[in-house]
Amino acid sequence: MRGARSIGFLLHPREQTHGDLVEGAVELAGRHGFDTWTCVAHAEEDLARHAHDTALLVTLGGDGTFLYGARLAAPLGIPVLGVNRGQLGFLTDIDVTELHAAIDEFVAGRHRIQRRSLLELVVPLPGGEAFAALALNEVAVKAAGINIARLRVEADDELLGEFDADGVIVATATGSTAYALSAGGPPVDPRVRAVVVVPLAPHAVITRAVVVPEAVTMHVTLLHGRGFAAADGHADVAIPEGTRLTIRPGPELQVVQITGSPSFLRRLREKVRFGTPLKQSLEDADGHRSRGPEAAPDPPPRTG
Repeated sequence: MRGARSIGFLLHPREQTHGDLVEGAVELAGRHGFDTWTCVAHAEEDLARHAHDTALLVTLGGDGTFLYGARLAAPLGIPVLGVNRGQLGFLTDIDVTELHAAIDEFVAGRHRIQRRSLLELVVPLPGGEAFAALALNEVAVKAAGINIARLRVEADDELLGEFDADGVIVATATGSTAYALSAGGPPVDPRVRAVVVVPLAPHAVITRAVVVPEAVTMHVTLLHGRGFAAADGHADVAIPEGTRLTIRPGPELQVVQITGSPSFLRRLREKVRFGTPLKQSLEDADGHRSRGPEAAPDPPPRTG
């Protein structure tokens, strides 16, 4: 963003104080010649007010704070750096202890930008109006109550399928490791420009998640039943029978990554223990060192 000379800090609402590390980062940005601003309660208004000169938005919290900042910053073209002060921190790039070094690297230009698309959910409402919301992770269309719903899913107006199910998830590559993964979808590297469609508990013999290009426009029609649609779990709207909602490509998010930012595969290994044996090879559950494969006894000879 040419000429932008301010850095914003979006804090989790539960933050009571900025803390020494955050205060130090604010001072550091000032020494580099940047104006700074922080926001907690009125982030949307604050970001809109500072959008014209903001070079970077730093989100401090967990994945929820990052998602919130991403939905606000993407339409304004503001790059986002996610800093973890929460629990999992799958979406954030650095820990809060690395914040000062990250500010230095950003100012020096020693960073890269990874672009990720959001989804835009549009639901027609009575009277010709529409409900619209952005999602970085996923849009979920679900049956209301305990009954299943029949959902017709189309990609660029071509039928993908009709499902008697609890619902369907349409997730970005970024969101493929969130709700979609829990529902049985595949993890997708965010560098792959794709959308994952995952039926939820479908009443069918064979139904699997489907990966389609992110450029397609999805339509989900509630053929039978009552339901609701939600974007990233932050905004939801009831949808009556017969509603045909649209899920289309949204604005692009600029994610700032610095030296040492974890790769997608590293995040899978470290955050969700993907590909990690239940029993570690070096230490067992009792804290005793386990014998490696080279120390294992030879198997008994086969007989019979």
